[in-house]
Amino acid sequence: MTDAAITLEMDPPLPGFEEITSFTLTPVPDNPCFAWLEAKNGPQFLLAKPEFFFSGYLQQVKTYLPSNFTSTGISVYVIITLADRIQDMTANLLAPLLVDTASKRAGQHILYDSAFTTRHYLFPPEKRRQCG
Repeated sequence: MTDAAITLEMDPPLPGFEEITSFTLTPVPDNPCFAWLEAKNGPQFLLAKPEFFFSGYLQQVKTYLPSNFTSTGISVYVIITLADRIQDMTANLLAPLLVDTASKRAGQHILYDSAFTTRHYLFPPEKRRQCG
């Protein structure tokens, strides 16, 4: 991903936000782990690159993706649930967001029949005590 914001067409739209199909993906300056996904006059989501927090997640995700999925040019993000305390932030590993920056399209893919949930702590217990 570049350091510049890009406008993405959601196809299919995010569940619960079906009326919103255009979002802007903006990297967090000087932090390659995070980006913001924002709709004009709509919701905004903090995204994380899962490879920085969940070892082996990308390899596991590939086993659940459609056979026509290729990782070339596709970035994988997870939606973060913010919390009052940084150490309590969680990531939705059940439904990663796949972003194709070349075509400027994105979509959330639900990993049916996986062991993932919508609430995995971003920081493991041993690091959670040291955060915030």
